Amino acid sequence: MEVLLVVAGFLVGTAVGATAIGAGLLAVPFLMLLGIRPTEAVGTALAINLATRLVAAWQHSRQRTIHYGWVGAIALGSLPSAILTTILLGLLKARMSVESLDTTVAKVVGAMLVVMSLIGFVSEFTAHRQKLNKPSLKLGDGWIGKALATFVGLFTGASVTFTGIGAGGIVVAFLAACTNLAPSSVVGTAVFHGVLLTAVSLFGHAWVGELNLLVAAMFLVGSLPGAIFGSRISLLVPKRALKLTLLTIVLVSGVRLVR
Repeated sequence: MEVLLVVAGFLVGTAVGATAIGAGLLAVPFLMLLGIRPTEAVGTALAINLATRLVAAWQHSRQRTIHYGWVGAIALGSLPSAILTTILLGLLKARMSVESLDTTVAKVVGAMLVVMSLIGFVSEFTAHRQKLNKPSLKLGDGWIGKALATFVGLFTGASVTFTGIGAGGIVVAFLAACTNLAPSSVVGTAVFHGVLLTAVSLFGHAWVGELNLLVAAMFLVGSLPGAIFGSRISLLVPKRALKLTLLTIVLVSGVRLVR
């Protein structure tokens, strides 16, 4: 089992490094495939994601590619939402059998895999339009933009806490499509917000008792060098084709979980 976790971590890390696809989008279904209970897989994936995001956030902080105004606006919705979702998860665990809870979580994870894969496809289309200099929706730093960011945060907080998915993909999609931030600042802002949200969600899963730190550690043994390897080969592989292929696999996996 330990060897499989390391290998799975290396594959996920390589895919993330080569394509910049969200780690949670791949880690949660991979952990479930290896026999980890869905609810525990979510908490464990949060621990994995927090470790990798801390390193990335430190680097973005040094590069000054974090827009703290947008971080605050999104976190205003996401952090309270994460806390409320943790309370809901605790209530569900107290009133439902383990099997029923895992079935519910698995179906919600499946739905989020579908949603996030579709967001990934849309993001690729948006990036292609921007390369062609075609206009897209942009919001300023006024109250309308910040209010929409808080609304996005509400959804993101619930999604990440219940499924371990969306901390990066949802926020990146919003910032890229609706703000004037440079691409590096879009990523840096999303990563820093992801650290805050993932930490709160991880604490919630630890409180509920749905977290396996040993599995997370074994997964990280493979994923961290995998991310480095993936980053180094990113210029040698057809990045867009690989990302679209992975998104298609994620979409099919999500549909199968929902059914």
